[in-house]
Amino acid sequence: LISPEDLLLACQKLDKINSKITMYVFDSGVNVVQLRTVRVDQMTEETAELVKELGRADAYKIALHNSISPVLAKERLLAAETVGRICRDDSVEGLYFFWNRFLESN
Repeated sequence: LISPEDLLLACQKLDKINSKITMYVFDSGVNVVQLRTVRVDQMTEETAELVKELGRADAYKIALHNSISPVLAKERLLAAETVGRICRDDSVEGLYFFWNRFLESN
């Protein structure tokens, strides 16, 4: 067994050994270990397109669709919102995201 601190330190050194995996840190501070070939802009676009297809989505729905954790799904949604591809509705029903219709031409 290893401690969480040791795992974090090991992941922070992945870039130094030219590993095929790397650690990515979202703006919120959430850390993920992913393949080096994963492009954040592509992941963001795929998430936005999924929201458009679904009509509305929350982190749980994205997590189920992509077989990922709800925490990672929320980070992907927030990343897509940051670049303006989707918008949020934070109400008593919860936090939902919708396709940004202002991006569509008339």
